[in-house]
Amino acid sequence: MNITIKGIGTVGGFGAGISALQQSLATRQTSAQMVSLDTSKGPIRIPALLADTTSVQAYVDKRALRRIDHYIRMALLGSFLALEDAELLDSKPERMGIIVATGYGATCNTFDFQHSVITAGDPSGSPTKFSNSVHNAAAAHISIILRELGPNLSISHYDMSMPSALLNAIQWLKEERVDWVLVGGVDEFCKVLGYYWHCHYGNTGSSTQATGRAASVNRHAVVGEGSCFFVLTREDECTSAYGCIEDVQLGNFERGRVDLPDNSPFVLGADGFSPGDTRYAELLPRDCRPAVYTPLYGSLPVGMAFDMAIAALALRSGTMAPSPDDLLPALPGLPLLRKMQMPAGKRISCLKLGAGNAFGLVTLQRN
Repeated sequence: MNITIKGIGTVGGFGAGISALQQSLATRQTSAQMVSLDTSKGPIRIPALLADTTSVQAYVDKRALRRIDHYIRMALLGSFLALEDAELLDSKPERMGIIVATGYGATCNTFDFQHSVITAGDPSGSPTKFSNSVHNAAAAHISIILRELGPNLSISHYDMSMPSALLNAIQWLKEERVDWVLVGGVDEFCKVLGYYWHCHYGNTGSSTQATGRAASVNRHAVVGEGSCFFVLTREDECTSAYGCIEDVQLGNFERGRVDLPDNSPFVLGADGFSPGDTRYAELLPRDCRPAVYTPLYGSLPVGMAFDMAIAALALRSGTMAPSPDDLLPALPGLPLLRKMQMPAGKRISCLKLGAGNAFGLVTLQRN
């Protein structure tokens, strides 16, 4: 039995849809927006890769969107794009489960609700903001709008949220609890996160102007937001152009062994935030020339979902796009992929070293 990827839907600073992601890979750049924030020390401006969810109106009635915030809209748009890519939008599959991974959750709604209560008292608290501030709000709205009654799960495991979600999705399919799983990750930019980024990385994020921990990272550590969803099913043979999920691993690389696949190129989730960014060379083969695409979608906990989408596109096209020319993380001892390359085999692995020495590894393969 194979766990096959039938459709992919992506939303981020690069645009909406896999075609927008492909264009970003081809040009090797995504333009960040400058966001203005008011602080106790005066106004500041920081770069951020923000998502535009205007196109969700093509899939969801405007009346239904009135009480739905940006975080949920990103999840909805990614879900509909994945179903459309899988040619299931007009004939929704039966027995489908939904899993949403998120590292930050509905952070904006949470802080907005808290601020209104703190500044103006309990009566000023918005019931809509409160209901949309819970972590399962995105998954709930996807189910409601799709009228899906199957199992529904929200997972928050910070930067390991996506591999955790995939392990659950695969288990559901193997147990035949469902025939399809709509699984993906979504995270949103908020002003508190932007201020945190500013405090650690300075006004520009430049390693030459930032102080403290920022001195060890490059300018690419730009906050991002977006969603990336996959439509998974089980098949006897892997017939999808996107390939199948061969393996998912989750663990601690200090306490246990990381079983890296042979003859596989690697896509690394190094984003400039994680302390694990300097540890990749210890785990990868010496002759490895990995790719890093985080400058294209930004730094966010569910970034591994975007790496998976890029790996699936590489399997479909038969070529791996080069890493962006600049704004890349400092990876001691690892020369990065700098030109178009044919994958050595029929598999590509996505590796993320996260907080607390955690690691997530997802390997895709195509027959």
